Amino acid sequence: MRHTRPTPPPQKTRWSFHDYSWFIIKNILGWIFILGAGPVGAFVPGPGGIPLFIIGFALITFPGKRALTARVLRGIPVNRNNRTYHLTVALVAILTPAALIITWLRGRWWPLAEPHTINALLLIATYLAAVIAIWCFGLLGADIINMLLALMPRIRRRIRPWMRRKGLDLLPPRRRLRLRLHDHTEPDIEILEIHQRHRDSLLNTYATIKPWLIRILRIALIAAIFYWMLRPVFKQWNHPINGPLVRQRILATNWYLFALAALMFSLFLFLFRATSWRRILIAFGHTLPVRAASRIWSFSELARYIPGVIWQVVGRVYLSKPYGVPAHVSSATQILELCIFMLANILVAFICLVAAGIRRIPPEHRHWLFIAAAFIPILLTLLHPKVFYTLLNKLLARLHKHPIEPALRKRQLTLVILWNILGLLWQSLAIWVLTYSTLQLPIQKCYLLAGAYCLAWTMGFSVGFLMPGGIGVREAVFITTLQFVLPKSFIRIHFPDLAVLAALAGFLGVLLRLWAITGELLLASLLYLLDRQHPPTPMPLTSTPSQTIA
Repeated sequence: MRHTRPTPPPQKTRWSFHDYSWFIIKNILGWIFILGAGPVGAFVPGPGGIPLFIIGFALITFPGKRALTARVLRGIPVNRNNRTYHLTVALVAILTPAALIITWLRGRWWPLAEPHTINALLLIATYLAAVIAIWCFGLLGADIINMLLALMPRIRRRIRPWMRRKGLDLLPPRRRLRLRLHDHTEPDIEILEIHQRHRDSLLNTYATIKPWLIRILRIALIAAIFYWMLRPVFKQWNHPINGPLVRQRILATNWYLFALAALMFSLFLFLFRATSWRRILIAFGHTLPVRAASRIWSFSELARYIPGVIWQVVGRVYLSKPYGVPAHVSSATQILELCIFMLANILVAFICLVAAGIRRIPPEHRHWLFIAAAFIPILLTLLHPKVFYTLLNKLLARLHKHPIEPALRKRQLTLVILWNILGLLWQSLAIWVLTYSTLQLPIQKCYLLAGAYCLAWTMGFSVGFLMPGGIGVREAVFITTLQFVLPKSFIRIHFPDLAVLAALAGFLGVLLRLWAITGELLLASLLYLLDRQHPPTPMPLTSTPSQTIA
């Protein structure tokens, strides 16, 4: 007897991230095509929106889609006594009126939809009447539905050849070849097969525009945020009542104070940011000259505005390499420096905003502060020498690099954190100088600016992978927080209308970004003039990893 090999059981294929992404995208596109088929069919001659509806229906996913499509295209009549038909009619009768009423209320198409004129009993009665009408039509109008289904074969004979000429095969036959080849994967359940030329065209188009997609998304998002910030300014500029006050405050901006504030910010970057990184680098056993370390730090910080988070890290590694600093040491010092500075920002933001009063911040905006506060225990745990150096050395071991001995102890780490907090207070003083001519906030309330800006920096840094340098996000969080933490007595005296405060806050958001860029460029230009020479050969180590911070 001839022995046959048993057929192995079907194996479920595991979906990748690409499969899940395509599943979500095609369902979204499918519903867009389905909803747009009606308007397109009203204006496009010929088949109208029918092909668009079929393509959208083919993209969406639900059980029994192929069987339902085949039944409709063949014009098989429905049975009014079937239980499945009753269930379908019931779902359509319940969901369709609810969707129409919700759309009607949200769109406010008629005066009846105004909140003060809505009659709840009338809406309920209308909904129940619509449900009963659809239910009765579904049960009693089965003959009408069957008459419409009888027209489908005639429509199919016109639509399918036209779609095939366009490279779209509607309801292709099931594939038997895979079963003959003992390929026991899941059968093909798609009802629309796209020709290979369309697939190749889509892949080539995607490969062409892929490098620009993220850039276009970032530019569009940044433009939308700045439009949201400047919209109150444009709206109030020519206002008959608020316009003179808004124009007076904005045009009264003291550009000498702007230059002073930019100089103070450059000093903050040099004394507190660049010096902190140099001190961390000394603790790791590499002593760089002050001018060289500051130049390397400032130039790498400017790389934040280049799309892509990696350029800041790569730039500092490249610039510090001639001084004998290995790449893994440079990367480790950057991570440590950013974690310390982020912790200092969160501490200052939390303390200052708590002192200002959390209740002033509306509940829908408090989550920004709570999200930032949640990073405090995480960063404290991560910055602990045992945790930080253990994780770092495990990563270096995977990269086949030599381990790093603990450089910053707890006491030294605390001193660096306090030094950064002191620098943030100096930065807040610079912000007060910058905004005084517009906001006229007393210096006693400078801590409000400190809390708002530190929270804004934290949120901007957290989404830095989307926004280069946190641009847009930092300004949006700052002006939103500032409008809620200002004392009511101060607002009542200086801003009789809250629209004026919103307009001036939007202007200050843009002014702060110009101030930060000016300070960074000023420091980088000055350091470039003071430190033009690069060392011809790597400098020898002049300190040991156990050396303490000066």
